[in-house]
Amino acid sequence: MRAFSNTTQHFESISRSEMRKTSKAPKPPLIGHANHARWFITGIVVSSAWTGLGCMIAAIQGYGVRSFIQDWISYQGPFLVWLGTWLVLMIRSQNLAARISAITFDGSVKPGIVGKPLFRLLAVVLVTALTFASGMRMGFRGQGAVLVFFWLTYLCIEIATGFITLHAIEIFAVVHNLRRQRIKLSHYAPARTPKLRSIVNYFSAYVLLIAAGQFLGLLGTIKGHWTGSRPSVQVFQWFWSLVYFPMSSLLLFYSHWMIHKLIKKEKEQTLSVYEQELEERLSKPNNNAKISQIVRTNQLAQLVDRITASPDYVIDFGIAVRTLLPLALNLVTVFVKPSVL
Repeated sequence: MRAFSNTTQHFESISRSEMRKTSKAPKPPLIGHANHARWFITGIVVSSAWTGLGCMIAAIQGYGVRSFIQDWISYQGPFLVWLGTWLVLMIRSQNLAARISAITFDGSVKPGIVGKPLFRLLAVVLVTALTFASGMRMGFRGQGAVLVFFWLTYLCIEIATGFITLHAIEIFAVVHNLRRQRIKLSHYAPARTPKLRSIVNYFSAYVLLIAAGQFLGLLGTIKGHWTGSRPSVQVFQWFWSLVYFPMSSLLLFYSHWMIHKLIKKEKEQTLSVYEQELEERLSKPNNNAKISQIVRTNQLAQLVDRITASPDYVIDFGIAVRTLLPLALNLVTVFVKPSVL
């Protein structure tokens, strides 16, 4: 009984400490800080330089710079290079691993089979080969060095797509395996744990970016000046619509659901301790109860109410926007006919 009392006092002291921290609202330390502004600008610089190189090649060949730019924009080349650079830099920053390590007690990241080198190699190669082979059937308009430029650009974009797809699977696996790890959450309000919020911010931003990339890719198949057969273009459009858009939606929903389950589990574990002590106090006759015991019982009841009323999920305006926008893009591209786009 004494051990049980010590345990409850320990939890209570932690809760009081967390309540004080919450009331002061200190600025949390940066954990795996995502420098989206720098990646955004870097993407623009890379896209501009690559576009300039294409214009120079077109001018030297005599293809016509204006004609090249029209084709280049119709394929959504500048935008895909910009966004692809942004996403690749985000992946290379190891932000995800840093945020997962910060919230686990042992600092480990468990990607499962996704972390195996062979799986990673096969995933990138298969996605690149499939998308590149099917995309080349649509036929880029151009000749000579300009056509080679389009081919090379498309190959680079599809290699980036392979790594982006692999990282999406990695997020799925890492968040899934969090339920088997000991994680550091606030006992008083798990949903308000800054380190948990940083994980939600990461995968919601990532899904938004890949949804934007998928939309641009589909738009390129619709607006592009293709020389291949119409069925080849339609096959690629269906591939984007039926594979990539559901994949990003599934990743978003499942990751949110797993975070919700982690929060609920932490709340239930904390509440079980307080509720058991409160039940024992209420079940005893309190004819001769001391004032201190009554105060303690009231404090326990208030603490249980506050923990119960704490949020069941990490939510704010930014997370809501980054969740709804990808879903809106997916619905547009799946249910709106290509002719409308």
